[in-house]
Amino acid sequence: MKSKTISVSAIAAAFVTICLTIGAYFEVADLVALVAASVFVILPLYMNSYKGCLLCYLAGGVLAFLCSGFNIMSLVFPAYFVFFGVYPIVKSKFTDVNFNKYLGFIIGLVWFILVAYGMFFYYTAIMGRVFTDLPEWILKNVLYFLAPLAVIVFVVFDRYVVVMRRVINHYLGRIIK
Repeated sequence: MKSKTISVSAIAAAFVTICLTIGAYFEVADLVALVAASVFVILPLYMNSYKGCLLCYLAGGVLAFLCSGFNIMSLVFPAYFVFFGVYPIVKSKFTDVNFNKYLGFIIGLVWFILVAYGMFFYYTAIMGRVFTDLPEWILKNVLYFLAPLAVIVFVVFDRYVVVMRRVINHYLGRIIK
């Protein structure tokens, strides 16, 4: 890899680390941190470097996990490593190789729904979290509400990734010469 690619990847990994660490310490900001970190993961794509994206994804996630004190109770790390860190890279690769956009969307949607159910079962069954703040009728029917909510969140996140890649390419084109 070229030095510019390595430096962009390192800067992106630092931003990913900062976002995920903030999300791990402040539970209010965990979803915002995941979305922000997913933007920084695709910064090396300006240099057409998928290796740089993978480096940023792994280095940023591992460094944030270390900086947060191995906080496994946080929603940030499982969600980042399973979906939010990987999906922007996969989406960009699908776009670059002219993969069928409808099939790519369906694959991503099914993937996100499975991640949503997996995260719910991870925190309720394995970690023992109880959602006492929710009304009883929602708790009884949470499995029915989770899929439609996941569809809505995925559609917004999918568009967000596409728009942010264009914005990144525009502004990095002005900065990096």
